[in-house]
Amino acid sequence: MLLRLIKVLIALSFGAFAAMVCFNNYQDAPANLAYIETVISMVDTFPTSPKFRAVFPLDTAPTFLIIILAIEGFIAFLLILGSLRMLTNIHKPAAAFNRSKSVVSFGFCVAILLWFVVFVVGAGEWFLAWQSPIGRGAIETSYNISIIAFLGLIFVNQRDEETG
Repeated sequence: MLLRLIKVLIALSFGAFAAMVCFNNYQDAPANLAYIETVISMVDTFPTSPKFRAVFPLDTAPTFLIIILAIEGFIAFLLILGSLRMLTNIHKPAAAFNRSKSVVSFGFCVAILLWFVVFVVGAGEWFLAWQSPIGRGAIETSYNISIIAFLGLIFVNQRDEETG
């Protein structure tokens, strides 16, 4: 029972984190737009780096931000909803509790796709954000977040057995 509650709390905590990230990124849209413009224009990369990857016009930055905000909000929604679903099944047989994990699993998967594939692979490697003093820190943070999401996915999906 305690391990089930811990799984619910881990998923709920990451959902709250995703909600806070989404809220903060929305509240500070000008700073986020400036960062996105810097990354997609590749202005901070080394002089010898291939610039053909850059995206112009920079008017596309708001579209990128809207997509990112939508995905962050979707992650928060999935993890919070999935946590509540797990909580309602916490006293049910193991098979029912295991089935209740699907929404949380999908939420963690979307989080991994956003923070690892979009930010680490896309921004960090395709747009070479790791070469930028500003981008480097964001890429490291995104990598760490994706690792936490991956660990959450593994932990939540450990099979619950009948106790008794």
